Amino acid sequence: MPFYNPKTMKRNLAGESYSTSEGVWADGDKMLFGIIDKPAGTGSRPHRHPNEQFIFVQKGRLKAMIDGKRKTVQTGGIIHIPANSLHSMVATDDEDVIFIVAKDNSWGIEGIPEDQSIFGAHIGKSAKKEVAEKYIKIAEKGKSSKQKKKTKGSK
Repeated sequence: MPFYNPKTMKRNLAGESYSTSEGVWADGDKMLFGIIDKPAGTGSRPHRHPNEQFIFVQKGRLKAMIDGKRKTVQTGGIIHIPANSLHSMVATDDEDVIFIVAKDNSWGIEGIPEDQSIFGAHIGKSAKKEVAEKYIKIAEKGKSSKQKKKTKGSK
């Protein structure tokens, strides 16, 4: 389909095992393009993926870490994440973040968390209570389904 209306598209989590990123995106043959948001004080734990990514911050500020380099990126800033780079993105404590994402579609939107023994997003102390509760529930649900898969696999 060549035309998309983000307002009518189904919102999805992008990295539910390690991130609060949520939004809409369109998958093409070679690229995906989307609009993603993160609530204030929340974000992704360090992760990586084999596809390159660009982020264009539309609202708010993102505390970015890419391969150990850190910078707070303002509205209007562009972030380039090379393939396989360890990175995390966290919304500053003062406001939600909205950004545009573009990635090559060789892998998809989700990455692989660096520490796979932990399930759940980065939730800072300043995150609103209802936001923290939402993502804690998602993490608990994901952790329990991961444990069920392990149990089935060991029988």
